Amino acid sequence: MLGEVLARRALTHRTETFLEFRGGSFSYGEVDLAANRIAQGLLAAGVRPGDHVAVMLPNCPEMVFVIFALARAGAVAVPVNTAYRGELLRHVIATADVSSMVIDASYADRLPPIVSALPGLNRLFVRTDEAPGISLHGLGRPATRLSDLMVHGASAPEVKASFSDLQAIMYTSGTTGPSKGAMVPHALALTCAEDSLKFLDRWGKKIYCPLPLFHAAGLWDGMMAALLGGGSIAVVERFSASRFWDDVRYFNAQVTMSVFAMIPILLNRPATDRDRDHSMEIFYMGKSALDEPLYERFGVRSVETYTSTEAGIPTASPFGEWRHGSCGQANSERFEVGIVDEHDRLLGPGEPGEIVVRPRQPWVITSGYYGRPDATAHTFRNMWFHTGDRGWRDDDGYYYFLDRMSDAIRRRGENISAFDIESEANLHPAVLETAAIGVPSELEEEEVKLAVVCRPGAEVSHEELITHLKLKLPSFMVPRYLEFVDELPRTPTDKIAKYELRAAGDSGITAATWDREAYASRPATDQPVVGD
Repeated sequence: MLGEVLARRALTHRTETFLEFRGGSFSYGEVDLAANRIAQGLLAAGVRPGDHVAVMLPNCPEMVFVIFALARAGAVAVPVNTAYRGELLRHVIATADVSSMVIDASYADRLPPIVSALPGLNRLFVRTDEAPGISLHGLGRPATRLSDLMVHGASAPEVKASFSDLQAIMYTSGTTGPSKGAMVPHALALTCAEDSLKFLDRWGKKIYCPLPLFHAAGLWDGMMAALLGGGSIAVVERFSASRFWDDVRYFNAQVTMSVFAMIPILLNRPATDRDRDHSMEIFYMGKSALDEPLYERFGVRSVETYTSTEAGIPTASPFGEWRHGSCGQANSERFEVGIVDEHDRLLGPGEPGEIVVRPRQPWVITSGYYGRPDATAHTFRNMWFHTGDRGWRDDDGYYYFLDRMSDAIRRRGENISAFDIESEANLHPAVLETAAIGVPSELEEEEVKLAVVCRPGAEVSHEELITHLKLKLPSFMVPRYLEFVDELPRTPTDKIAKYELRAAGDSGITAATWDREAYASRPATDQPVVGD
């Protein structure tokens, strides 16, 4: 399905630019050809339709080629966060039943420590410029250079995917457990991309994408939307506030793929006489509440929708009809959206409750969580997809997001599993138990705070625990705040009462909370050691 869309675009836009990177550009025809060659190479190497193939690549041309190649081969992509290592990386590969993996050479050293726990991982394809036997050494599996697959035939494989077939398994943050793999049909990925075009009126426009392509926002709303819209997308390695506007001018982009934290960062930078000297029209997604200051300074609109990996874009505003603080009206062509109480009874305007969604069209929502029928049944109870987010709607049907009801934390564009942070912190020999929560951030999303109970007689400093976590977790998961406590609050059923932690002090920050960013900005001093 996805591969067929590319093939049709390659017929009508063959020589037109589709992808741009700092080092060059690729036409629709060139991307189509590369996808065919890699797909043929994957099939020749033993990958079969329906196989699950992990993809751990940075923002690079090969990331796009491989996603299309897997669709052409009928295989299922499992995009992997490039910051993952250790148990987080093992968890994704193992629970998704990955049999093959495409990995960048710069991440390959993360595999040997976990490969013995991955008996189902049979094939490795490595993005590298080095000769075989150098960068491929020590991976514990036979490895092939990704570039060696490009020698295969230029014709498309004779594999046809349906809109109901799986295009990907996308891992989302866990709530009371590890992250789960949302099964994504081709229809969900493509309708999400189409809806982002419709609500942003960006057909044929240049998209600037500083977001990772292993996330749905960069992959669907960015790359696939450019494909459907017949436009082009400029992909850079990461967001940089200092080079953002120079990039926009260099690529002549009209739409920016963004996360909420990006806009406050740009607004907080010193004003210049070039603030309106650019081609940018829209930030997607931005907070609608920031639309006015963004427009006043940069002449750019901030467009907010309500999105999720599992359900695409359930709410959005008609283009130009944005309402302050709102994420839009129900995307009624695709979904029914409601606000419900704890018993799943629908609530009226102005009443806060959980945001729930159900599809009006087939296959435009996740098929469930791979290998987790329990989590699937719980999330889809009473014929609603339960988002775990709290919101309300006004009399005109505009929806407003309030907060997360779940145990997930949103930090600088990443959905973080509190469980994953706690699991690593609890492995420290001085730690008895921990609780991770999200606390307010000056950048519109959240910061991570970790409450820590030490073992009797054990001692550990704030710095020592942070150093331990930096070795185990991606940088975006490492807590900004730490607080050592004698015990964690409990519910009557002995669960940790995180709502009490969030309510303490100033939205979770108390006089005893240690801030590593504030600490790093001070002159070096001896830090107190805490514990019993």
